[in-house]
Amino acid sequence: MSSPPVVSSLQENVSFLLNEVETHCHLVERFFTSGSTSILSSIRSRRGYVQALREKADIETARLLERRKAHTTFHAQVSGMHALVIALERLTQHCFDCVREGTLASSYEHPTGPECSKLVKRIRRALRLVRVGVSDNRRRTGIKLGRRTHKLLASYNELQALTVQAKADLSDDQLRAAIVSNVSVKRLVEQLGVVAEALIKADLGQIATLQNYPHLLDSATNLNYDLRDLKVRRLALTRSGSAIAAITHKDESGKEVLAVYKEGDRSKIEEEVAGVNQWRNIDPRLAPSVLSQTGTSRTDGGKHKDNSESSSLLIEHIPGNTLEALLLAGDQDGTQAALKTLFKTLNQTWKTTLTAESCAANFMVQLQKRIGDSRKVHPSFFKDEERIGCYVSQGFDELVECVAEKEAQWRAPFSVLTHGDFNVDNLIYDDTEKRVYFIDLHRSAYFDYVQDVSVLMVSIYRLQVLSGETRTQMMDSVKAVYRFARRFAARQQDTTFEVRLAAGLARSFATSTRFIFDKKLASRMHLRARYLLERLAKLSPEQAQKFTLPLKDLYVE
Repeated sequence: MSSPPVVSSLQENVSFLLNEVETHCHLVERFFTSGSTSILSSIRSRRGYVQALREKADIETARLLERRKAHTTFHAQVSGMHALVIALERLTQHCFDCVREGTLASSYEHPTGPECSKLVKRIRRALRLVRVGVSDNRRRTGIKLGRRTHKLLASYNELQALTVQAKADLSDDQLRAAIVSNVSVKRLVEQLGVVAEALIKADLGQIATLQNYPHLLDSATNLNYDLRDLKVRRLALTRSGSAIAAITHKDESGKEVLAVYKEGDRSKIEEEVAGVNQWRNIDPRLAPSVLSQTGTSRTDGGKHKDNSESSSLLIEHIPGNTLEALLLAGDQDGTQAALKTLFKTLNQTWKTTLTAESCAANFMVQLQKRIGDSRKVHPSFFKDEERIGCYVSQGFDELVECVAEKEAQWRAPFSVLTHGDFNVDNLIYDDTEKRVYFIDLHRSAYFDYVQDVSVLMVSIYRLQVLSGETRTQMMDSVKAVYRFARRFAARQQDTTFEVRLAAGLARSFATSTRFIFDKKLASRMHLRARYLLERLAKLSPEQAQKFTLPLKDLYVE
């Protein structure tokens, strides 16, 4: 099936740029065969025209997407075409680099000039696929171009080896110029892969790449659809780098999500599957089921082994809203209903999975491992010891080390199955079924339940609504989470719950500032972390047993 017709105004820019890339490649071919340094000025003089074409495409893209909804076929088409424009512009830059780097040394004959020229000619021929396929079948053209790219890279490796073998006949400067010029040829080849991906994205959506195309193909097969009949729309990109997309049918306006596609590092995906299975073994309704998995390290009947570093999942789509969405919308009734269901669910699962084995969350060790990114974003927060008269304010690191020594005495008396990344965007509430589902489960483990409680309380606080009724409702939600967890702790005779929660909150408040660029909110969070650390650092073992979390100080603004 052919791709939908491209936007004619952007098609014109792509056509002109393709002409210019061919001209650039032709000049590079001439350089490698003749070694003429005059070609550098010829190729440099064309850069202004390329820049003008790029700027025209930028303006036209902005015009076409103005007031247009994201995640539509039109939006994906225009964005994909604009990505193609950028990729083509980069090709001309790499052509220029081939000549510029090759002329850094005094005049000489490039040891593999004819071979380099032939390789660039093959690149120019590969680009003819783009001219033919950009308006007819972008996905198929992208796949073909991607295959050509792999073959061209193999040829480059042979070319570079021949250049090194000829080093005896070249000065150090000449050898360097030849090798670096060759590297620019390699970048030219690699950029073809970027062009190929731009074509695929224009057809399937921004999440599609050359690497994950086979995974998407497998996912479509598992849904009993042809990939050409489906649309892949990005839902989210997690902080760990996993991409999440909704797979919908093209002919149904993308309203009904058939499944959720998730891809990322293989180890994280396999941990996700293990986490899902753990929770579903407790209750199948706690997590969405895994419909299929691709790119695993398992062998296929002993004949084939997938050695790729990436993997993907096809997950059951769960209807409903995340707790984050309910809070940000100021939906008080929805939020209260979700929390009520969440507390009931957690109470049941914690009791079901409770084991007598004690554990130590080591919140200060966690903090020390993660605080580096917060320092980079907000370096002014982390000062050394300060003195005001007789008062000495300890440095942040000193406070953490002091609390870490005391924390060894605050072990949890039991372990439960924990989520491990219990943020508001990983909880989905289905109002129809009155159920809560957990997603993004790759960190699930038997651990201290206070870890999940503290992460949830801080993830609500850091939502960037800083005032008004919605903010007040958020603070009320945090207090409700605390009261629920405190009741559970009392029933289990967990006497160090409060002091561990304070340490967990200090950890999450401090490390979460790396996600917050708003100085006002980040400062509030850091000051709360420091306040808790100062309180904890002064506790004796006896005081720790009687410690009460200063909730009003933390969650009243």
